[in-house]
Amino acid sequence: MTSAGSIARGRVVLHVGTMKSGTTGIQALLFGQREALADRGVLTLGGRWTDQVDGVRELIASPEAPGKPWQRLVEQARDWSGTSVISMEFLGPFIPRRVKAAVASFGGLPVHVVLTVRDLNRSVPSLWQETVQNGRAWSWADYRADARDARPWQAHPPVAPSGPGRKFWRQQDAHRIVSRWADVVGPDRVTVVTVPPPGAAPRTLTERFGQAAGFATDDLVVPEPKNTALGAASAQVLQRLNIRLAELGLADTDARSLRKGLLAKRVMSTRRGDEQRIGLEVQPWLAQTSAQMIERLADTGVDLVGDWADLAPVPVAGVDPADTPGGELVAAARHGFEGLRRRLQHRGTTARLPEWPAAPSPSDAVDALADLVVAGATSEAST
Repeated sequence: MTSAGSIARGRVVLHVGTMKSGTTGIQALLFGQREALADRGVLTLGGRWTDQVDGVRELIASPEAPGKPWQRLVEQARDWSGTSVISMEFLGPFIPRRVKAAVASFGGLPVHVVLTVRDLNRSVPSLWQETVQNGRAWSWADYRADARDARPWQAHPPVAPSGPGRKFWRQQDAHRIVSRWADVVGPDRVTVVTVPPPGAAPRTLTERFGQAAGFATDDLVVPEPKNTALGAASAQVLQRLNIRLAELGLADTDARSLRKGLLAKRVMSTRRGDEQRIGLEVQPWLAQTSAQMIERLADTGVDLVGDWADLAPVPVAGVDPADTPGGELVAAARHGFEGLRRRLQHRGTTARLPEWPAAPSPSDAVDALADLVVAGATSEAST
């Protein structure tokens, strides 16, 4: 293990991802312990994490002239004499133009970049179910195949990587992310933090992040982040639901707060303990790609907190969602239907809401859930 470089005061730490690398737990620490961190000279910028999300979105939309949400974060950092922190994984895949704009916006404040990285095999199922929550209709089989076909460092890469594969590597090619940020801030101001393998102590990742960012976390209460991942059955239902909603005229970005924020995150994720996980054995192509990535990351000269060996792919125990028995699909769909219906009623939805059908097949169950989502979306649009 190598340690992060010396810590200076009056600086900015940008935690830029990668996605599904324990970022939610780190953000829970930063905002849950905001006052305690401020007492030791570390300011979590913004009052809430959504302030950071809004700021980064402004930076994406207009890098050279971002709007007030980003400007407010920058002003907070400039007014703070210690270390300021932003943790927002949208920053990771920034193209060089946006990286330069983000760093330049802080003026003379030194910017240090922290990238948390998890082994690729655990990332594949995590990101697939997240894309399904985001409204995508990509099947589990297609997602895996496209991630394989679009992988970097191939002797004969595809001319035009497909949508799922391109999206996966945009978020998970840690070498490209590190290189782009190091080109602007210098490799001595970039730290890779590896996510420990299964079985590690729960606080290991936040302790490693604190070391990279320049503060101790051993005396802080680390809040337990809410796990909104889906089980295999619910993920399969949601993927089928997205297909049906597209047939009904709802694009994957339509009714996002209802579909993801309410149905997926608040309702269907609560069934996770009753379902099997999405499983994935380590395939030869992924083992080879992981080894290539580790070698390239080590050659960048950036600091490391953790161990490169943590990035060796780990098999994920579980099942193929496509093999979920029909009865389990119906049960998952009914759980989503009933939970969403109660929440829509609690919101005072004025639309007439459909009822759950008698003895539905899996297709009937998904159709019923789709009708409910459409009713909820229509009601939201009319208010």
